[in-house]
Amino acid sequence: MASRNRQIYLQWTLTRYIIHIGPANVWPYKIHTFWTTKLKHFDRIIVCAFVYVNGLNPVVFFEWSELSELGRDRPARNHFRALFTYFENGNCSRSLYAFDVTNRRYEYLDRTVRRYVNRQNRQ
Repeated sequence: MASRNRQIYLQWTLTRYIIHIGPANVWPYKIHTFWTTKLKHFDRIIVCAFVYVNGLNPVVFFEWSELSELGRDRPARNHFRALFTYFENGNCSRSLYAFDVTNRRYEYLDRTVRRYVNRQNRQ
């Protein structure tokens, strides 16, 4: 039987392989909450939006979250499930966005590109 740390490493390797997200150092800083074990309410929303935009299967994410203790209690797991159901129903499509690692840009949940306005060009 593999140790718990080994299981976490193997699950993480599988997750990275599935969505081709590359090394975590190219991710935006905010998504580094992926590595913590005590996610607050809004942190869970950010992580779920990142997972959804990058196309990771929610089942694989649930396995990862339970193994790495992101969803260490039932309310956190229920929150993750509710968020993915909410996203799949088309809600929040233009109010949440996340970094798409493959395309290296921010995208809304409906896959449209989030446009930026340079500070110098603002009126």
